[in-house]
Amino acid sequence: MLPRFAGRLIVKTKIGAEMRESLSEKWKKAEIRVSGWIIKIITPKSMAVFTTVVYALSLIPLLWIAWYNYPSADDYSIGSDCHQIWAATGNVFAVLWQGVVRAVDDWLHWMGYFTSNFLMAVPPNVFGERFYVLTTWVMLAMLSFSTMYLFRSVFIKIFKADKWTGHSVSMLVLFASVQCMCPAGRVEAFYWYSGAANYIFVHSMSLFFFGLLVSAVYDKGKKRIWDLAAASVIGFFTGGGNQMTALNGAVVVLAAAVLITCNKGWKVCKGLCIPMGLFYLGFILNVAAPGNWVRAEGASGMNPVKAVLVSLYECLDRAMGDWTTWPVLVIMIGLVPLFWYMAGKTAYRFSNPLLVVFFGYCLVAAMMTPPLFAVGNMEAGRLQALTFLMYVLVFSLCVGYVTGWARRRFCDRSAEDGRGFSPESCWCLAGCMVFLIIGSALTIVPEPHYYTFSSAVTDLASGSARAYGDARKARMELYQKGTGESVEVEALKEHPVLLYFSDIREDAQDWENEGVSRFYGLKEVTVKKE
Repeated sequence: MLPRFAGRLIVKTKIGAEMRESLSEKWKKAEIRVSGWIIKIITPKSMAVFTTVVYALSLIPLLWIAWYNYPSADDYSIGSDCHQIWAATGNVFAVLWQGVVRAVDDWLHWMGYFTSNFLMAVPPNVFGERFYVLTTWVMLAMLSFSTMYLFRSVFIKIFKADKWTGHSVSMLVLFASVQCMCPAGRVEAFYWYSGAANYIFVHSMSLFFFGLLVSAVYDKGKKRIWDLAAASVIGFFTGGGNQMTALNGAVVVLAAAVLITCNKGWKVCKGLCIPMGLFYLGFILNVAAPGNWVRAEGASGMNPVKAVLVSLYECLDRAMGDWTTWPVLVIMIGLVPLFWYMAGKTAYRFSNPLLVVFFGYCLVAAMMTPPLFAVGNMEAGRLQALTFLMYVLVFSLCVGYVTGWARRRFCDRSAEDGRGFSPESCWCLAGCMVFLIIGSALTIVPEPHYYTFSSAVTDLASGSARAYGDARKARMELYQKGTGESVEVEALKEHPVLLYFSDIREDAQDWENEGVSRFYGLKEVTVKKE
């Protein structure tokens, strides 16, 4: 009996081993088929198309809700002079000249950022209230195209990446920048013109400026002349923009000059002296303006040393506590396979990852120093929005540099054939996309205002945006009919999260009330007492 049982056991064991081997072979074949399929689906070109479509679709609610957007606060008080000129003459050039006059006056008596002073003096509502809807379109367009241009210059011209992968990185960074922005900064970044023009528009100018400097090094002939000319003009006015962006620009340009000097590259880069010099000219005119001292008399900021130290702490605290939300982190993880693929196409060594990350941290922290020095805090939404944008930009570039270093350090450059992503990269990208979609769906249900686009959809669906727009439109009609008279308006019942920034009050002597009165030529304006 025993030999017969043993024989059966041996036969069953052989059959089991054969079945396991067969299943293992089938699993490997299935894995190979799936990997082959996913490699065909997820390519550099398809990723670029997919990310572009997602980003474009995510902007639709933001642009839609902008239809119900109306001016407030500084849009009236600062824009009143230009509006009166437009009402009297209907001449665009006269309005622009009045903007220059206002910018010079502010430079002498209030604030040194002459570029921002001009932009704020000519808000869209100067030419008509309904032109104010263009605020969101202009700011999103400037931020999007400047980011795309900078990344194109850096990735394609310096690191020789293909255009599709570089474009995918741009779209993912823009999605994180716009849709994951801290809630406190969204209104002032995209819907309140005076804040957006001062900070987001000028920030976008700086990205164009940096991109043009890079392009001027690698382009030839007439194209290089155009790069240098455009960089010179944009650089000067960027230096005259808000002092957070201007200081950051000064640090970046100085770092670039040091790198060029250390690498003995001025023979090739000597043309950059003109735009760099004009940038610093604008920056000096900005920080040395007489108006800065006038405004400083009424401010209670920190001393310079304390401002620097607090900015280093604030940067770390906000990065760890407010800015690095789970969607931002997932997007940054999703950038790794894209940067890994790009690193395989360049001979750059990526030899100083710690130094680059430390410089990036200091750069974001430096952006916080001017407001801490001037007013002692970073509470304004526009300040938070600007630093968040710089944080996401720097974070993504640091991820790219560290990924390039890791590939040089731990992987043979020939690990990928260069024609497409590896299976591991495809699975990482697919996993990040699925996680982001499912996680977002679970997050939006309890927190409908979590993303910028979900906040817009929520206020549009609830009717809050429409009710707010109708109420503001009714006010405009009263203002236009009440020239020279006292006007009393109803209090706003709806405050859409993305649209409402501030409002006039019951006190006719309040600065916002007086700004509206000057803008429309009213005797006074008040809100009805409840």
